Amino acid sequence: MNKIKRISEDAWTYLDKWPRDSWTKCQFSHKPKLDSICNNACEVLNSKIKEARAKPIITLLEEVRMFVMRTIARNKVKLSNHVGKLPPVIKSRLEKVRKESKNWHPIWTGDDGYEKFEVHGYPTNHVVDLGKNLCTCQFWMLTGIPCVHACAALSRVNKPPENFCHPLVTMESYKATYNHHINPIPGQPLWEVSEFNKPRAPKVKRPPGKLQMKRRMDSDEKHGGGKRLRVDTKNNDNTHLKRQLGKFTCSYCGDKGHTKRGCKKKRLADAAAAAAAAAAVAEAEAATKNKEGEGGGDPTADQTCVATSDGTNQQGEGGNVQPIDLAPIVTAASDVQQVELDLSQPTCFEQEDSQQVKM
Repeated sequence: MNKIKRISEDAWTYLDKWPRDSWTKCQFSHKPKLDSICNNACEVLNSKIKEARAKPIITLLEEVRMFVMRTIARNKVKLSNHVGKLPPVIKSRLEKVRKESKNWHPIWTGDDGYEKFEVHGYPTNHVVDLGKNLCTCQFWMLTGIPCVHACAALSRVNKPPENFCHPLVTMESYKATYNHHINPIPGQPLWEVSEFNKPRAPKVKRPPGKLQMKRRMDSDEKHGGGKRLRVDTKNNDNTHLKRQLGKFTCSYCGDKGHTKRGCKKKRLADAAAAAAAAAAVAEAEAATKNKEGEGGGDPTADQTCVATSDGTNQQGEGGNVQPIDLAPIVTAASDVQQVELDLSQPTCFEQEDSQQVKM
C-alpha cells in the first residue's frame, strides 16, 4: 500500500476505503477454501432465471424450484458414474499444478517427521510444512489444494497429493451437497385455498399540485447519475455550464471574429451611402427652386446660396446654380471617423450669406 501511495495518491485513497480482506489475497480467510473474488455464482443464477424474472413472484419461485430440482437429479447421475477421490474439476486443476511443480527443487530441513522443506525456484523460495498443510504462498490454505511447492515436496517423500486435499474439495463433500432432494408439488389450481384475504397493492394517492418533470442530471453534476461527462474545465463548475461557441464569420466582409452587425467596414459603407443620398436630395431641392425662380419670382431669389468644397458660400446669378462638389463628402465618409448627418435640416437656399450648409 505504501508503494501504491507513492505512485498514485488517488488509487491509494480508493483502495483504503475497502477492507483489506475483501480484495487482498494475503488477507483472505482460510475457511471457505476459495481464492476467487468474482460473482460467478450470482451470474449462474441470473442466467438461469433470465426468462422468469419478468414473471410474477409465484411463477418466478416455481421456475427456480424446478431448476434446482432438475440440477440435483442431473448431478446425482454424474456422481454415480464417477470414480476417484476428487471431483472432476478439482482433479484437473491438481494435475495442472503437479506438472508445474517440476520446475521447483525441494530441500529437506532435517526434521524428525520429514515434513518441513525449503522449496527453491523462481521468483523466490518458499517454506512448506506437510504436517500442518502450510505454505508461505498461501495457495494451499486458500483453495485446499496443494500448491506447486507442496507438490514438489510431496514428490520428494513419494506421497500422492490427493491425500493432502482439504475435505471440502473431496467427493464426500460433493455427495453430501446433493444428498437431499426437493419434494414435488402439484399444479397451482390444486393448491389449498387460504382462509385469509389475498394481499392487495396499497392505494397510491397523488399529492396535490402539478407533477414535477425533472431532468436526469449527469454523473458530474450535483446529485446526478447519468453517463455523459460535462464539466466546465475553465471555472471548475460542473453545475452551471456555458454554451461553447466557435468563431463567428462576417457575412459582409468574410473576416472571422465578428458578425455583420458589428462590422466596421459595413458601418463606413452605410455612412458613405447616407452622405451620397443626402447630397442627391440637396441637389434635387436646389434644382426645384431654380425652376421656380425662372418662372417670375423675386429677382433677389436668383442669387442662390451654394456650399463649396472650402466651406464658404457662393451666390449663383441668373438662376444658374453651381453644382455641389461631392468629393469631400465621400472622402469624409470613407475615413475611419464616422460622419453624423443631420438630415432633418436640408441645405439652405436663402438670400442671407450668413447661413451655411450644416453637415
